[in-house]
Amino acid sequence: MGDENIIEMLEKIDIKNDVDLNLQINKIAETINAINKAAARVGDFELIKKENAELKSALEVNSKDFAAFKAMKNNKFAIKSEDEKMYNIGKFILAMRKNNMAVIKEMGGAIQANPSSRDDWKSVKEWNINAAPDLGTPLRGDTSTGSILIPDELAAEILRIPDDPSSMMGKVRSIPMGVRKITFPRKLVGATWTWVTNEVTAKTEASPTFGSVDLECETAAAWIAYTEEFGEDAVVDQGAYFTSLLREAWQKEFDTQCLNSATAPFVGVLTASGTNVLNLGAGNTSFDSVDFDDMHDLVAKLTTQSKRNGAKFIMHTTVLDIFKKIRNDVGDYIWEKPAGTTPGTIAGYEYILSDAMPDATDSAVSTAFVAFGNPKQILHGNRVGLEFKIFDLTADTLVYDRLFLRARTRQAFVTGIPAAFAIMKTAAS
Repeated sequence: MGDENIIEMLEKIDIKNDVDLNLQINKIAETINAINKAAARVGDFELIKKENAELKSALEVNSKDFAAFKAMKNNKFAIKSEDEKMYNIGKFILAMRKNNMAVIKEMGGAIQANPSSRDDWKSVKEWNINAAPDLGTPLRGDTSTGSILIPDELAAEILRIPDDPSSMMGKVRSIPMGVRKITFPRKLVGATWTWVTNEVTAKTEASPTFGSVDLECETAAAWIAYTEEFGEDAVVDQGAYFTSLLREAWQKEFDTQCLNSATAPFVGVLTASGTNVLNLGAGNTSFDSVDFDDMHDLVAKLTTQSKRNGAKFIMHTTVLDIFKKIRNDVGDYIWEKPAGTTPGTIAGYEYILSDAMPDATDSAVSTAFVAFGNPKQILHGNRVGLEFKIFDLTADTLVYDRLFLRARTRQAFVTGIPAAFAIMKTAAS
């Protein structure tokens, strides 16, 4: 049966009693099936269900045609006459089938235009029980209701960026020390030869002179206090964490004493007296003022090949970032990147990167920031290596349950031959 015959069929319905009503409802259901189950997602079926509970099963819907419709808010089907009631039901279904929005709207319905959007669906489905006001006060994981019942988990690790390992350990000359101080004689003036011509030339005395350099150890230490209760209750292995921190801190301190220390007990190579200093030209007061020629001029400060043997540039990684951009007049870069097993070079020489050297943010006037030389000319003395000790029998332990972790070492540093190094320094103005 076609869609045009539905209303005509409904107009001819003659309902005399409940039996006739049920028969006609079944006919309506068959008609709906015949027209491909004219469909929509019915919002509020309660209005129809009140008239006859069995009517709902007769109104099968097909979601392919329509996503939804709101049932009549004004109870369009609640009509005194049974004939009018069945007529309006058929009229409404036919309007759905033909997408007759005017009739649907007239009868209090609505069709959703975008069934794939949850927001659009909500905007027209006033019948949705989820749109009703909240019922009761549910327990939630917030501060005012049930959060006390929801546990947190503390990870058994501490997030951090580990300090870089020492760049100078293994590169400087390390000397075991069985005593507090070792004195090294140092050549000041060497010997010279005189050629005797015609057997009458006087020979010149060639007496070398000497100086000395002292490698004297000092003690460095650090300690951390904590309570016994802290040690018992912490989920992190604080002993391993503390020792890792102290080891990493010592590695950076090692580099600082070799390179950039300016105060007692040791002086690093950047501030040692007797080095060969290259001051940048007037106006070149920042690290990024360095040009191609400056790097070659720094190398030239070491005037013999013996001084240059094993020499390397030493700088901070952020200063290397500046040098990577330096080019000569024909566009050649002064920096050569690593290739395979070949290390990177600057002006043909390898380089060492250390966080103990001044970084790009330290740029200022009259500031030394690059060293060039053989790191073996830096002497390191090891009297007592790193040792860790727990003190748990103190008065504080008895009274306050305090424990103490102490790290200690005895080391020495000195620039053995300052003249074997060249230092780059920014201009004073």
